[in-house]
Amino acid sequence: MPNEQILLDIQALRTRFYTEAGPVAAVDGVSFHVNKGEILGVVGESGCGKSVTAQSVLRLFDERRTASYEGRISYDGRDLLGLSERQMRDIRGNDISMIFQDPLSSLNPVYTIGDQIAETIRLHRRTGKKEAYRKAVDLLRLTGIPAPERRVGEYPHQLSGGMRQRVMIAIALACEPGLLIADEPTTALDVTIQAQIMELIVSLNRKLGMSVMLITHDLGLVAEVCDRVVVMYLGQVVETADARTLFAKPRHPYTIGLMQAIPRLDGDRSKPLKAVEGSVPSLHDVPGGCRFAPRCAYADDKCRNDMPELTGLKDGTAVRCWHADHIDGMEA
Repeated sequence: MPNEQILLDIQALRTRFYTEAGPVAAVDGVSFHVNKGEILGVVGESGCGKSVTAQSVLRLFDERRTASYEGRISYDGRDLLGLSERQMRDIRGNDISMIFQDPLSSLNPVYTIGDQIAETIRLHRRTGKKEAYRKAVDLLRLTGIPAPERRVGEYPHQLSGGMRQRVMIAIALACEPGLLIADEPTTALDVTIQAQIMELIVSLNRKLGMSVMLITHDLGLVAEVCDRVVVMYLGQVVETADARTLFAKPRHPYTIGLMQAIPRLDGDRSKPLKAVEGSVPSLHDVPGGCRFAPRCAYADDKCRNDMPELTGLKDGTAVRCWHADHIDGMEA
């Protein structure tokens, strides 16, 4: 992919948090990119650094007291880590927008839906109040909310969970961003509403040419909607590939383990699903060598002692594993 097609380029990103027990790197040397107009899936268990990576892109952590960033985050040629806080405020919600997991906690309960959408528009577009409200109605209509002229005057508690998530999408789209970061956008919604929300995001991607960085635990969803996939484990990227290649032949034992835990329509339902043994370690107790080694069936002394690099393979996959050339991905 030519460089001019890359919208967001993250290189060797390290996000540290300063805790009472000492500094920890929740994101440790992460590198990947998002192309213009594509949907990139970022997957992994809870605690693998997906949401911290997403929030690091917008520098949402307190850099004066609790966090620090190293590396490079380039958006459309601009290094975001080199910008002032005032310049970052111009980026947030304008060039890059983010949908968080829980819309009820993200929306202000004492302001109407219209007020909250209009605030974003007026902040970045300097339009009048009446024009901002008109656009708020249009955005609610775009996201499929019925009777948007009435809903614009209602408060978050008056809406269902699905409607609140659509409001969050409307706020995120208010200034027509080039990149939408969707962090578990269907959490706590029933399956019908989940499908509607994802259909909406995909249709906006196709209609507006907006890039999407989708953070999710749902590998089935990733297989259906994503162009490429990044797999993270304990603050690092362990595998990345286009979606078709990844699901046809995963190369990292962790990716294989995640796929083995998915129910298959064509599989034997009498057999129990395989689970990845163990759990993600604490950031205060990161294993030496390969971080997945304590949970990996392929691990040997080299894995336990030496950290593998994220290495590109002939099929375009990049994988962080000493045994990637010898693992049969079809075992998944």
